[in-house]
Amino acid sequence: MLTQLARFAPLYEVPIEEASADVRATFRNTEKYDVDDAPAHFEEVTIELAIVSNAAGDSVRKLVTHAERACHAAQSLSHPVPVH
Repeated sequence: MLTQLARFAPLYEVPIEEASADVRATFRNTEKYDVDDAPAHFEEVTIELAIVSNAAGDSVRKLVTHAERACHAAQSLSHPVPVH
């Protein structure tokens, strides 16, 4: 998502002084330990962005919304697809 922020920042006239992403996930892996037959999978993924910019808050929010929508990884996790 940081790549998308950098890519779209000029479109929203948002200079980015600093940006970071904190990505955390809860993962079910009970089958790995022979507890049950549930296949291993993410139960939840949280992405928290921290952006330092002198741009207006509204412009930064619009940039973040666009970056989230354009992030292939986040979209793939939001809308699972079959893996063959």
